[in-house]
Amino acid sequence: MVIIKICIFGFIVVSVKIMFILFFQEEDIKLYKMKETINFVDYLRIYSCTMKMSLNDILEKYNFKYTNVKRVFKHLLLELQNEEKSIDNLYEYEDYIKKELNSPKEFNEIITQISEYYGVSLSDVLNKKLLYTKNELEKFLKGYENTYKERKSLLNKLSLLVGCLIAIVLL
Repeated sequence: MVIIKICIFGFIVVSVKIMFILFFQEEDIKLYKMKETINFVDYLRIYSCTMKMSLNDILEKYNFKYTNVKRVFKHLLLELQNEEKSIDNLYEYEDYIKKELNSPKEFNEIITQISEYYGVSLSDVLNKKLLYTKNELEKFLKGYENTYKERKSLLNKLSLLVGCLIAIVLL
């Protein structure tokens, strides 16, 4: 009888722990998408400024891991081709990024800046602006990732305690 209770106790603790892991899985994917976005911005900087490739060619050449990130930058291409640039278009693009990547507003605002100066600046200026954008994205992501890791660590410890408490109450 004691062995059965120990097995049930272990099963409950492991089940609660797995539920918390699944809870964080979506947030982990969001972080990976944000990192891929930063990698693409650097790739964009190198290939558009040094190699003088068009955005369309760069999009075809880059090997995206997430189709959502590819769609965000294809939408950027459409934004750049749009003759009527306005504040509303920037907000719409920012909302589109939020929908696709589920990323924070500050991150989306930094990406939206690319549409403001890409294609109208000289290579040297564009290179500096894209490098600045990449650095801003990395700085934001580092802070966001540190906060996320702290929250994840705390909730992982909490999941163990909650699992034990549930198991004790049920047994």
